[in-house]
Amino acid sequence: MIESASAARERLKSLAGVQDSQGLLMTATLSTSRLDDWRQFAPTFLNSEFTRTTKERSLSKEERHILQQDLDFVLDTVNYDVTPETQGLAVFVEGRAGLADKMELPMRLTNRLVVEPSAYVRPVVHALSLLEPFAVAKVSRDESSLFLVDEWRVTEEDDLAGPWLRSTNRETGDVPIKEYYAAARQDALVEHHFKEVATSLAKLLEASGVRRVVLCALHDIGNGFRRQLPSAVAAKIVAEIPFDALATTAQMIVTAREAVEKARNAEIEKLALWVQDALGVGGRGTAGFDDVLEAVRLHRVQTLLVDRNYRVPGWRCLSCDWVGLAPVERCPVCEEPTVAVADAIGEVVRLTILQNGQIEVGENVQALSALGGVAGVLRYP
Repeated sequence: MIESASAARERLKSLAGVQDSQGLLMTATLSTSRLDDWRQFAPTFLNSEFTRTTKERSLSKEERHILQQDLDFVLDTVNYDVTPETQGLAVFVEGRAGLADKMELPMRLTNRLVVEPSAYVRPVVHALSLLEPFAVAKVSRDESSLFLVDEWRVTEEDDLAGPWLRSTNRETGDVPIKEYYAAARQDALVEHHFKEVATSLAKLLEASGVRRVVLCALHDIGNGFRRQLPSAVAAKIVAEIPFDALATTAQMIVTAREAVEKARNAEIEKLALWVQDALGVGGRGTAGFDDVLEAVRLHRVQTLLVDRNYRVPGWRCLSCDWVGLAPVERCPVCEEPTVAVADAIGEVVRLTILQNGQIEVGENVQALSALGGVAGVLRYP
């Protein structure tokens, strides 16, 4: 079953903290979209990747047997335990420790099978960054609606009719004499309606914790509505899309999500430029793998900025949280054995989750690319 994005984030933190001292924790991510012939493809892919991984690791017969049991759990999940609305599946399993968990998402994931000391949570982090809830305020002069969008669907809708519209007979269109004079005060009634919607929007944002709002309105109406908003609410409007009376709610939400994603990348670009200016001694910016990793190890990173496409192989300690890019047999921190990891940035992401840091994932963000694909805002200089 697909859970809410907020519930998935809470569970992700628990998964990020699980470690296996032998480096045998299995993570499988798969696209289960109807656009893919995934039920035919997935078992073949998983078995092929399992064979490749076990050969590269030179595992013992016992270790291979353990992993085979874990793979069987993944295959059973794929074959029997995926709901029709699921677009992407992540499975985490380490049978000896009793870990057997899955997360179903409403968006496709890249097909991967990873066997490492910790759960490979980065693909799910990326997905959740795109699935972050947002609100849409669809505003007209006398009939407006508020939508709370979690994942790909509307989870809450509030229709708000203004006093002018409420005073008419909506079936016949007749306006009694008493209400006719009220209609003559149309501008005042519209302003009153905007204030009601603004109050409802403020309450929705406070209750949901949503950080971004898309305004759907004709330009002049949108400007009038903005004037009625508290400054804290107005600051959360990140985009405005045209009001289209013929568009369905689903079509409006698709347009709104595209606007949110564009605004989010613009925010990351702005934040990356801020980090660039804050680099150096006494600044609160850090960039590049080594410097960011060191800041994360010291629990100093408040916000981690990551390029979605930046992946670099590295080495990870089987005992502590050390990770590096250069191959070493022994950890430079605790002198315990190390193991190769396909994505060292994934370890930086995992550690940031455990430290309650904010993670912002961008794609084709020029300023972030200039910083090496990974950067951070520090909690203190």
